[in-house]
Amino acid sequence: MSRTEVVDESIRAAAAEWFARQQSSAMSAGDVDAMEQWLQEDTRHRLAFAQCQQLCLMSDMLKDDPELNQGLPEVRKAVRRRTRWRWISGAAAVVLVAVSAVLIQQHYSVDYYQTAIGEQRVVHLQDGSTLMLNTNSRVGVRYARRERGLILEKGEAFFMVAKNPARPFVVNVQGSEVRALGTAFNVALREGDVQVAVTQGVVEVKARDRSGHQRPLARMLPGQGVRYRLSEPGENTGVIPINLEKVTAWQTSRIYFDDERLEDAIAEYNRYTTRKVVLVGDGLADERISGVFNIGDADALAFALEQGLGARVNKNEQRILVLPALPDQEISVEK
Repeated sequence: MSRTEVVDESIRAAAAEWFARQQSSAMSAGDVDAMEQWLQEDTRHRLAFAQCQQLCLMSDMLKDDPELNQGLPEVRKAVRRRTRWRWISGAAAVVLVAVSAVLIQQHYSVDYYQTAIGEQRVVHLQDGSTLMLNTNSRVGVRYARRERGLILEKGEAFFMVAKNPARPFVVNVQGSEVRALGTAFNVALREGDVQVAVTQGVVEVKARDRSGHQRPLARMLPGQGVRYRLSEPGENTGVIPINLEKVTAWQTSRIYFDDERLEDAIAEYNRYTTRKVVLVGDGLADERISGVFNIGDADALAFALEQGLGARVNKNEQRILVLPALPDQEISVEK
């Protein structure tokens, strides 16, 4: 074994021990300072600690699965032989699963599906459900015996769920959960902001509170939705009516604007294209725009802005500049 590999293994072991002590709530103020000093000593320390956090989150999601529990006795034995963690128990036991990355990878591999900017994709899942990804999106799929688990890492996706009461369909969005049995719904993640809209069936949303516990956030019927910030899920919109035509327009390669601020509308349109529309200055930012536009046809949007707002447009193959109209010039007549 090379010296580099030994160092890497020792760093992982040290990171796991610090993480276990943190989770046990048995750290003194001095321990906290010592851990912080260790984290700042080397970027590899911080990386290894972050990996422990991620693995712990994954194992917490899967701790009730029978396949994982079958392997835990052997994992515990291996951990006790290789570390000084004999004192771990109770809530900190989940760390034992966190350090068993090989076991998790073996039984719980995740299939990822993603799209590039301007691309949309339909995926038929093994249980008969359908996943449709919007532009620049990434979704992980991992099916277990008791739960069909998905992870929306970025972007937007529409889910048509095959009914199976014994295996709930759960979409994880950075700690919050969107849960359904047999239904159709849309989930969008944009800069820490989550929007859920239901087109069929019943959908429930749960999110972690500040103490880390999952709490019910909303229960929605068709035509209803909710919007919340991942950082403050408690401060959400509540269940609100949604415009289904607007929410699902992207599935037919269209964008639906309903009295939107022009600045917001252009930002939304730019998610679908590498040829960006650039609003120059603040003169038009608060103008309102309504209409349905085809994704990928930025020239049609520019033409609408020219005709509807009197905007000036400067185009090339890379971008489209949108500028306010010039002020009317005064005409002087010489006598």
